[in-house]
Amino acid sequence: MEAKEHWSLPRFLVLAMVIAQGTTCKCLSSPQCYKKTEKATTYTCEWTSGSMQNATYELFYKRSNSTENKKSLGKNQQSYIFVNDDKVLEKVPVDLWVVAYMGNWSCQSLSTSVRLNESVKYEAPQNMSMSRSSSNLTLSWVNKEEVKNHMPEDVVLEVKFSTLEKTSGVWNTTETEVKQAMVTLEILQNQHMYQLQVRQKSKHVKRPLWSDWTPILDVPTEIQNATEVKWTVEDFNNGTRLLNLTWGTPPYPVSVGQVNYNLSLHIWPCQLKRKNHTNITTTEFSVYVTYSAVSGYIFAFNKVGKSSQTHILVPAKHLTYPRKSWPDDKLIPRNYNPRLKNSCLEWYKLTDGETQPAKVNISKMINGTVEETLKSVRQKMDDYVRYFYLVHKQTDGKPQTTEMRLMYKKEGAASKAPEDFTVKVVTNSAVLHWKPIPVQDQQGFLTHYEVCYTRSQNNGAHIEIKKCHNISASKTEYLIQNLTPESDYNIYLAGATAAGSGRNISIHILTKPQHRSITGWMIAGRIVLIAILITICLFIIKRHKSKIFPPIPRPMVAESKNYRASTQDMYEIKEEVHELQLHDKSSQDPNPEEATLLEVCEDENEKSLGDSSTPDGVSDPLTSDFKGQVLSLETADPSQGEIDCEVTMLMYRNGLVFDMKADSTEDVGTPL
Repeated sequence: MEAKEHWSLPRFLVLAMVIAQGTTCKCLSSPQCYKKTEKATTYTCEWTSGSMQNATYELFYKRSNSTENKKSLGKNQQSYIFVNDDKVLEKVPVDLWVVAYMGNWSCQSLSTSVRLNESVKYEAPQNMSMSRSSSNLTLSWVNKEEVKNHMPEDVVLEVKFSTLEKTSGVWNTTETEVKQAMVTLEILQNQHMYQLQVRQKSKHVKRPLWSDWTPILDVPTEIQNATEVKWTVEDFNNGTRLLNLTWGTPPYPVSVGQVNYNLSLHIWPCQLKRKNHTNITTTEFSVYVTYSAVSGYIFAFNKVGKSSQTHILVPAKHLTYPRKSWPDDKLIPRNYNPRLKNSCLEWYKLTDGETQPAKVNISKMINGTVEETLKSVRQKMDDYVRYFYLVHKQTDGKPQTTEMRLMYKKEGAASKAPEDFTVKVVTNSAVLHWKPIPVQDQQGFLTHYEVCYTRSQNNGAHIEIKKCHNISASKTEYLIQNLTPESDYNIYLAGATAAGSGRNISIHILTKPQHRSITGWMIAGRIVLIAILITICLFIIKRHKSKIFPPIPRPMVAESKNYRASTQDMYEIKEEVHELQLHDKSSQDPNPEEATLLEVCEDENEKSLGDSSTPDGVSDPLTSDFKGQVLSLETADPSQGEIDCEVTMLMYRNGLVFDMKADSTEDVGTPL
């Protein structure tokens, strides 16, 4: 018992001393002290506190390998403390530790031995910017204002990067020395998108510390193509137009991390300065403009660069009328009021008669009257040159054109003739074609074209009086009619203005001979064709007459010799039979006045019917078809030695033939 009590007292004293000094916490890290630059006079000491909350921290130090008492460098509820130079020994090693207090409980970190002047930790690079060209990526940044003047130009930089296409999360790192806060990486592939982080450290101290990593930066590909812009104009017919600009969305590799647009437009003619619209995030833009031309440019930019500029030119409203000359005794424009604050007169010479030049004239009244201002403008204009003027003002904040006009200070006749004058000649007419006179050669407003022509002989002498016609200035072709065939003509063409006709161009033509009439030949040909067709049809009908019109059978009539002798010259007997009766020979004789009986008998040798019954010199009137219709009739008693006979009855009615038969045993007296 005494031994146990003997050892328990020292253990109690040690435990009491540990409790008095505070327990060691694994969650509280050792302090790390550094300067932010080599020339800084203040140190930052920081530590990590884990999950401790509402704790108060106190930083202690003492010389290393020394028995001197610890000294406090200050307290703070945050996990860092700023320490000035006058409170520490910079050139000797010291031990540093942190004690955390939470109520009656305290916790002490492990101590660390350092030389304070040997540790420098820069801030992470700020405001990173990138520029990409081919496989090169240039990074630049700006350090904080309070430290950048105390940092050396050369530092050590570490970059870690990974492609966005890979999902494995593998990061590559590279370390290099840089100057002037800029570095160029030449290890990237042009068509890949990347993510990267950057940190830096000093190269002029013994124990430099790495700065914190920058946030992850997305690196898109560079913009290869210029922005394609489409524009439409909505005219309100009150001097104001709505200009709508649209452009396409860039592809995904380019648009990683947002693509913005910078648009610059000259929309208010009374001011020469363009109006810039920066950081446009959409792909469309609308603005009110005047009837004057609108110019500008646009380019796209992302994190690594920008595209080439796309120039925008929206022409002035096309104007053909009204037209006006500016005589000495009249002042135009009529609606020009330069006393208005937001009003001006825009006028310029049309370079080719139609196109606006790059530079225009803007007139505002500074001193003098309106008449003096306009007179000064007119004196600057040239004769025979087309000008375009517009009067602008702002109404309710919208730009508006109140007057616009094409004009000449003085008009003259056209200095050139129409170009490419050609003629297509036919028998008694000619079609003229030409190209308009260029506007710069018109020297005035073209009112019409004048076409003149005259008929001439081979020696050039005129036969007819010169004829002229006026043609609209908007037309480039004309038809001359009623010309004489096989004749020479001289045709002249010229443009005319208010000052008269200008230079003309002439052409000589010979009309074609009149073609002979072919109407008679056409009629004769048609008649011959019809005759040939009729002949062919008649031949076909005659060839196939029996098929087209079959013959009608005729009955065979027995003629007596007396009747035959009296009618030697008559072979056609025309009669009409209405009824025919058949009587038996053995019973009675037929009445020749009532009917005509034809008997056709066949002997046992089946002699032909025509040979046995037809008189000499008379052909058989019965055809083979009719003979086939003859029916045989036997006597009632063949033993009586009577001859087998075929009895045929023929009846005519209305031109039709009917054949009928009856047995000799039947009652032949019954009428058919």
